[in-house]
Amino acid sequence: MEIKKLHRERVEAALEVLEKALRGEARARLDLVEALREAYRRRGVEPLRGFSTESIFDKELATVHIVGIYGAGAMAPGDLDNLFYIENKAHAVLDMVRNITEVVTDETKENIKRHVADIKGKDLEDKIFRFLRYAFTGTVLGVFSEPLFVKAVRTAEAVYTDMEEKLVRYMAFYTAYKVAELIATDAIRSPNDLKIYKYSYCLQLGFQKCKPSDKLIKEVAVSVYKVDKAKVNRLVTGKGIIPKVS
Repeated sequence: MEIKKLHRERVEAALEVLEKALRGEARARLDLVEALREAYRRRGVEPLRGFSTESIFDKELATVHIVGIYGAGAMAPGDLDNLFYIENKAHAVLDMVRNITEVVTDETKENIKRHVADIKGKDLEDKIFRFLRYAFTGTVLGVFSEPLFVKAVRTAEAVYTDMEEKLVRYMAFYTAYKVAELIATDAIRSPNDLKIYKYSYCLQLGFQKCKPSDKLIKEVAVSVYKVDKAKVNRLVTGKGIIPKVS
């Protein structure tokens, strides 16, 4: 699947960092993190983020890994595990999700739990969201299908039943990216368009309560997608009729 043109400079930066990794110029993961930070700085690229920037460039290495496998075809899953040990394990979990046919069996749940536990993170929640971050990144770039991302979140719901509320918030985060992308590509041109998409998109994904805030949509559109702030303000603050959804 072709990576979206909207992310051209992000991909160029990822390829630059990937080349350093392949040449052995990065001895540790931190070297890659700093190389990516510098590559983004020179291009004026912002990491895929919301309001939080905690460990954001470490998380953004998912972009380098995905571009390396699915964009450049320069590496395979499992390669350079001394650098991409988080992404390789997240990719393995996503493969497990991809192979689920209908019901998430108890055996599959236990298998996923074991693999997620192996992902490096400060706690279990961090490990779960590192896996989902990988799926999210690939979907936003246009490499993974949206149904696969939804399946990953639904699988996480089935495996980690106490995480439901936080997973719904993560879907709101993803929906904010989709709406911001539509703003960036001029698919949303009026305040009413914005309201319709904001209220309906998560319903299309099969979630009832994942409407993102205007503040988050604006943050993503302006900071990540570099949409003119005045344009976004006009869409967010414009008066329109809020559609009824059932």
